[in-house]
Amino acid sequence: MPEKSGTGIIIGRFQVFELNEIHEKLIAAVVEHHERVIIFLGSNPAPSLQNPIDLELRVLMFHDRFGEDIQVEEMPDLPDDRIWSQELDRRILELRPSGEVTLYGSEEDFVDRYTGRYAAKVLEAREEDFPENPHMDALENLRDFRAGIIYANMQRFPTVYPTVDVAVFRNGWRELMLARKPNETRFRLPGGFTDPSDESYEDAALRELGEECGEITVDELTYLGSCRIEDWRYRGSWDSIMTHLYVCELAEGEPEPSDDIEELHWFDVKKLQSDQFVQEHRPLWDMIKEYLEEER
Repeated sequence: MPEKSGTGIIIGRFQVFELNEIHEKLIAAVVEHHERVIIFLGSNPAPSLQNPIDLELRVLMFHDRFGEDIQVEEMPDLPDDRIWSQELDRRILELRPSGEVTLYGSEEDFVDRYTGRYAAKVLEAREEDFPENPHMDALENLRDFRAGIIYANMQRFPTVYPTVDVAVFRNGWRELMLARKPNETRFRLPGGFTDPSDESYEDAALRELGEECGEITVDELTYLGSCRIEDWRYRGSWDSIMTHLYVCELAEGEPEPSDDIEELHWFDVKKLQSDQFVQEHRPLWDMIKEYLEEER
């Protein structure tokens, strides 16, 4: 038996209805070499065929099998590999790992993309080692539930999620307010998903402004059109986002960032460039520019 040392950290999604013998062998290989083992489960805020089971159920799956012997933490998806790597390193440091830290994960999905401070090693089984159709007879409790989630996602129709985005101007349509989220360096329009309680898309737009920009009042909303958004959360998914774009002028109040917005900033429209926007909102900026040229 090799002497155990340091901390071994496994990075993976484990989107399965139960841990099988192959998973357990991979985990055991890390446990054999390290005094402390931590598993970071990748999580995506948008359920899909690739990410059907939420974090809580997967954490329970590990606790059912390993109890408190293995610590399980969350690692949310982020749009950029470099930012994701920095965030992973930050979360690892918060856990105060003992000794040398070694990270483990699949070559394509983790090792080739990780750019952080720690050593990263490949830990994966061959695809042919996993059964093509896992045996799912006599399932029990949470195992049944996880299997049901995967089945339901495989059977459902693709979904289009409606959202709203709002371009708020001031100073005679010469300045545009943009928002920046944590872990992002570029800006976006305020907005978000519609809610079943919204009476209309206009109501949804005003609600999102209030949630993200504080107590402000705007003049009448003008609808510019709709646009499919290539959102990073739905890459590889058959689902998509369709947004509805509005423009308006600020009437009263001083915008203050809230909810999931870290910063609000006013930009001179004449100096604003497309590359200052996050990738998914650049088509919206094109729509806004066309409107300003024709109507303003």
